[in-house]
Amino acid sequence: MNIFFQSIIKVKGYLLSFDYYRLVWIVIIALLLFLFYTSRQCQFIPSNISYIKNSFNKTRNSSNQTGIRSQLTRIIVVSHYNEDINWLDLFIGDKIPHIVYTRSSDPLIRHGLLVNKGREAVVYLRYIVDFYSNLPSSIAFIHGHRTSWHQKDPNDVVVALRALKWHKYSYMPLTSTTTTSRFQQRASEMQEAVNYELWRDVLQKELGPPPLNGIRTHCCASFVVRKEAILKHPKEFYLKIMNYINASPRSDQLTGRTLEYTWHMIFGQPAIFNMKSCDVFFCDANGRISVELAEKNA
Repeated sequence: MNIFFQSIIKVKGYLLSFDYYRLVWIVIIALLLFLFYTSRQCQFIPSNISYIKNSFNKTRNSSNQTGIRSQLTRIIVVSHYNEDINWLDLFIGDKIPHIVYTRSSDPLIRHGLLVNKGREAVVYLRYIVDFYSNLPSSIAFIHGHRTSWHQKDPNDVVVALRALKWHKYSYMPLTSTTTTSRFQQRASEMQEAVNYELWRDVLQKELGPPPLNGIRTHCCASFVVRKEAILKHPKEFYLKIMNYINASPRSDQLTGRTLEYTWHMIFGQPAIFNMKSCDVFFCDANGRISVELAEKNA
């Protein structure tokens, strides 16, 4: 028992003799070291996340239109699904930026659409809505393929965009292939009925009644349009068309096709519309489309 009390007395003496000020400094130093280590870890984690994000978003898009004011005078907007779009790299040296919207689940393309509907029509509308207040002077809206059955005079879209007389007209087709269609409420052909429905529901307020004699124009929704032509309609107009197509019970083949027939009218052209290739592209003395001549006039 005496040994127990003696031990307690020794511990008490040790505690009374201990320098508590030293203990306080030890605790403070330990706390500072802990905070420094924690802050270093916090700085490291976002850096790593940023690296992963940038690696994931390695994209085909060469345009940065996130600023308040765009310095771009022209851009290529590409509607992509499953096409090989490596040919877009050819434009990097030409200093024509591009932006790709995909209807696939390709993780390497930043601008993905949630719903694969409306074909290229929804892609074009999505771009207009996204950048309505920050549009370049001229926008080329094209498909993801470099060549196709409808890409004629020239038969290569790379040649078309390089030989193009950028900014000359408010609206310019990129192919000489033509198409026709009609707008009829009660039609035996489903496409004509869908044309009428879509026009009545979302286009008529801005464009007036549908064309009585239908349309005849350049085919397949591959064209260049000036910013001024787009801005003649409010942003809500394009958003309404996009939402209508996404919500429509009609197939996207039908609704997307209607926009193919009406883009030129949306951007201020008459229902019956045709342009000669050499009005749109630089041509030599023999009437051949010439990239070389375009480069000399650049």
